Amino acid sequence: MSIPSSNPRHSLLALACAGLLLGGCSAISEHETPVAHLPPGGDWQALASGTAAQEPPADWWRLYQDPQLDLLVTRALRHNQDLQASLAHIDELLALLGQARAQRWPSTTASWQTFYGRTSDDQTEAKATGIRAGSQWNQMPGFALDYQLDLWGEVRQSILGAQANAEAAQASHDQLRVNIAAGTARAYANACAYAARAVIQQHSVSTVERSLDLTVRQRRAGLVTDLEVDRVRSLLQEIRALLPRLEAEHQAALEELGVLTGSEPGQLPATVSDCQSVPRLNQALPVGDGWALLRRRPDIRAAERALAAAGHEVGVRQADFYPSVSFGASISSSAERLHDLGEHEAITYAVGPLIRWSFPNLLTTRARLDGAQAHERQQLARFQQQALVALKEVRQSLARYYGESGHRDALVGALASSRNAYRLAQVNYQAGSLDFLDVLDSERAMVRLEADKAEADRQLVERQIELFHALGGGWQDEPAQELAGRTTFSTGPAR
Repeated sequence: MSIPSSNPRHSLLALACAGLLLGGCSAISEHETPVAHLPPGGDWQALASGTAAQEPPADWWRLYQDPQLDLLVTRALRHNQDLQASLAHIDELLALLGQARAQRWPSTTASWQTFYGRTSDDQTEAKATGIRAGSQWNQMPGFALDYQLDLWGEVRQSILGAQANAEAAQASHDQLRVNIAAGTARAYANACAYAARAVIQQHSVSTVERSLDLTVRQRRAGLVTDLEVDRVRSLLQEIRALLPRLEAEHQAALEELGVLTGSEPGQLPATVSDCQSVPRLNQALPVGDGWALLRRRPDIRAAERALAAAGHEVGVRQADFYPSVSFGASISSSAERLHDLGEHEAITYAVGPLIRWSFPNLLTTRARLDGAQAHERQQLARFQQQALVALKEVRQSLARYYGESGHRDALVGALASSRNAYRLAQVNYQAGSLDFLDVLDSERAMVRLEADKAEADRQLVERQIELFHALGGGWQDEPAQELAGRTTFSTGPAR
């Protein structure tokens, strides 16, 4: 048998395809993600006195030296259900990353078909011999292998995008840890503060009750009128009216703690429920280099990784403009009986490259690329906005902490003066140089300032927690570092 000569038209077509592919290789370029710039920092120490340049610890709640607070935050970071859901989401994205990495390897397909009837070969043989083809059982095993050549970086960009999405989920998980640590500390501080305020309010009730008892006895002796008695009784009812609200707020804070720590209602330790001392920070508030801390806030990292993922998606869509080249091989048998499956005459096979291209219909591809580029611009704008919001939150927290600190200091001085004024008013009233209304006004002012000072104590610790939250502390512990290692994957050798 003579060997057929090659067709010149086929050779020209092959050369044209090769030139097109090489031209595509030289035209494609790695997509560059836009650079996301953080806004300029500022002079943090100029915003608030009472702060120190010392770096705050990762577990900043330990600065309060409160064992119950340490226990609650540790428990919340281990058992909070939102954190468990976040971990499951990370595992989901890691699975998608595994799927993307699997594209670097050949895909295989094994099949076995059994059917009763006639094949095309039977019909061809029947037509050639003039004998009617009969129906019979047929066995058709097959095995195929397909390997996509990543000439345009589509697979690599898919892997990098999946990895960026997993890292963004990790950063979001870290931010959730920050939120939960701050929320737990805030709920615990509120529970203690409202309980402390209730104690102060009850003390004020006892004080006014003694004044009412004295006034009633003076009325019986004819020393005062019913007007004075009703004024003291009105003051007593006014002070008592706040107690139910304080008890409700205390219970609400305990319920919040239960949810944050993953506890059933009523399962909090008795030492937490009975806390009546507001956590205090007996040192200058450590803020360190605020801008350096701000740069590693988890929400900033999450926005940056989301931007990177959007950039890799643009790279994938750019690769869609070029032909998809894969190398395939298949082998099967056309034997009609099982014992003939391995016969040489029954074996069929095919080996060769496969080129797929949507040209000239590129409208869908262009639309997908436009959508990916628009999404990338959206993520860039979100990153810039998140950076501005983070900067604003830190500066606002510092300013509010400074204002609340000054407000509390002023109330401490005012309360000391009010207590002294009340004591002097009682002495002068007993000496006959003041009337009862002056004593009542002094007592009312003292009671009001005691409540205001207790509220200022609560607000001050809340401002401190708010600042620590804004600085992004609370996620840098060993479990988070181990989890971060799970999302670090190599993209493997380029193909």
